[in-house]
Amino acid sequence: MKKTAKEICELINGELHGDPQVIVSNFSDIKNSKIGDITFLSDLRYKKFISKSEASVIITPQIDLKSNRTIIKSKNPAKDFAKIINILKSERVTKAFICKSSIVDETASIGKNVYIGANVVVKKHTIISDNCIINANCYIDEDCKIGKSTIVESNSTIHRKTIIGNSCKIYSGVVIGSEGFGFIPTKDQPVKMPQLGRVVIMNNVEIGSNTTIDRGTFGDTKINDGVKLDNLIQIGHNAEIGSSTIIAAQTGIAGSTKIGKNCLIGGQVAISDHITIGDNVRIAGKSGVIKDIKDGDTVQGPLAFNIKDFQKSYIYFKKLPHINKIISKLKK
Repeated sequence: MKKTAKEICELINGELHGDPQVIVSNFSDIKNSKIGDITFLSDLRYKKFISKSEASVIITPQIDLKSNRTIIKSKNPAKDFAKIINILKSERVTKAFICKSSIVDETASIGKNVYIGANVVVKKHTIISDNCIINANCYIDEDCKIGKSTIVESNSTIHRKTIIGNSCKIYSGVVIGSEGFGFIPTKDQPVKMPQLGRVVIMNNVEIGSNTTIDRGTFGDTKINDGVKLDNLIQIGHNAEIGSSTIIAAQTGIAGSTKIGKNCLIGGQVAISDHITIGDNVRIAGKSGVIKDIKDGDTVQGPLAFNIKDFQKSYIYFKKLPHINKIISKLKK
């Protein structure tokens, strides 16, 4: 798709400087841009690349700049650039198609303009709503419901009674609704607790490749609106993730933990079971969380606590060999 600088400026409510009729049809980063591209500057450390950039349009912060390129000044260049990418990029066009190699139970309900790829299995009483794309080798179990315009990429597994909302994106290799890790320790051997609940995923959720979400023991594991999950995340039974929370790769969330809205959780974070994490919480990567966190807190560390206190403590930790030498001399 092609857009003029004027059209783009109107879409993001920006401030145009330069040729309003210059046309862009592609996007790139500021270091590798060429004529016909739109790019952006949000980190001022990259300001030096503006003079070398060949991009036809550059979205920048609202600062003074000199350039022979057309510039659109914006309050949030990264956000507006993402918006333009979504407009310019080629969208998949959904067409009604069910591959002959797929197996769709006669009791399943398939909406309008649904694409079902090769070797897909759809079990009885499952509902797949309008404009969905189910790519090759997916398995969708009994009594599931998938909302409108949701995409399930290849080799994903959705177990029984799972509910997925509208406009979700499930990347390759995801497993949703598998049995939770529920065992009762005994003297002889662990006893398996039946896992009879569901996974409920709301609207506009993205789930990265090879992420697994266990179904509830009796109730639901719930992922609320707008949650974004990276690759290789484990979410235990009966956990709940609040709306618009973002979680990076390799994080593990144990069962029955509740995470609030608008949280940011770094990679390789381990979160214990049966705890509550408030809204707007920030958890640094590789942290371990074993107790409740209040709204708005930022934490870090193997047994996570306030990030500033942790960083001060780490400075002391690095100085321990020197401190030990001083103490040894004082003892003598």
